[in-house]
Amino acid sequence: MNQRDDRPEADPSEEARRADGLSFGEALHRAVKARGLSLQRLHHHLGERGISVSPVTLSHWQRGRSQPERRQSLRAVAEIEVILNLAPGTLQTLLAHRRPRGRALAPTNRVPDALSRVLSPGAPLERALGADAYRFNENLLTLSVSETVHLDDRGCIERYTVNHVVRATRDDVRHLTAHHNLDDPGTPSVRVTVNCGRLEALCFRQEVSSAVFDVGFGRALRRGETAIIDYTLDIGPRCTPSNHHERTLPVPVRQYLLHVFFHPRHLPSAVHGYYRNNSEAEREEIRPLGLDASHSVHILPAKCQAGIYGIAWGRREDAGPQERPPQHSAD
Repeated sequence: MNQRDDRPEADPSEEARRADGLSFGEALHRAVKARGLSLQRLHHHLGERGISVSPVTLSHWQRGRSQPERRQSLRAVAEIEVILNLAPGTLQTLLAHRRPRGRALAPTNRVPDALSRVLSPGAPLERALGADAYRFNENLLTLSVSETVHLDDRGCIERYTVNHVVRATRDDVRHLTAHHNLDDPGTPSVRVTVNCGRLEALCFRQEVSSAVFDVGFGRALRRGETAIIDYTLDIGPRCTPSNHHERTLPVPVRQYLLHVFFHPRHLPSAVHGYYRNNSEAEREEIRPLGLDASHSVHILPAKCQAGIYGIAWGRREDAGPQERPPQHSAD
């Protein structure tokens, strides 16, 4: 006969109460694990309370990649304590040393914070830049981006021409860093030609299929000043056809134009434009695009919010909303 265990049920908050010396992220991870919840379920419970925090953001909090600072995020922490059956303040008190928020700091911190919401851990930008990924162009605000993509007669992307208009958010900003993730791991080489600006550094990392390079303004920008950068990236000969191109925009921009030219001897059977709100999300806002007289298509979103914008092509069955193709992107 089974004996009844009259010991009180373990309180999940006990785990957090033993968290002396832990960081906020470590304490959150321990409490979530003790409660047996997935981040997706925690996201769902927060949504039921009218708070929108993505599973990606929750993951970044756990890993210490970012920390709750905005009013909505701080409210989420208070609700997480309730959801996880923690004593009030268990997690909030660990935020006592968070960075101060204010008008002067907002422009500087805006891009890294926004990137952590759009990019998931292990995204191509992080593989290429490591710990510096979330400080990517942190002192520049992108106003507009225009890029043209050319495919060759084998269906491989062979050239990008990109135009950035940016504004400095502090004094003494001297260059823009560009990152292109390539869809063919066998890409042998890249060549960058700067049409407006000056190429200062180029790092082609074949092992992570990435090209990272700095384009200098030729002078130090003062806070509030704008600059234009224009460059062409030529890709070495490849064998694997491309099936999409997308760009990550961590903050809203005034305009984003993506223009793709197909070779007349290798035309797609179907082309679609799409949007994803983060790098783990499926495609949405999928719409068919028709080739024009120049065998090209383009997207020009009327309202360009933060997220990932792209064009996909290939067989008609390849363009469905649930497809997750190999990553190919520019940040």
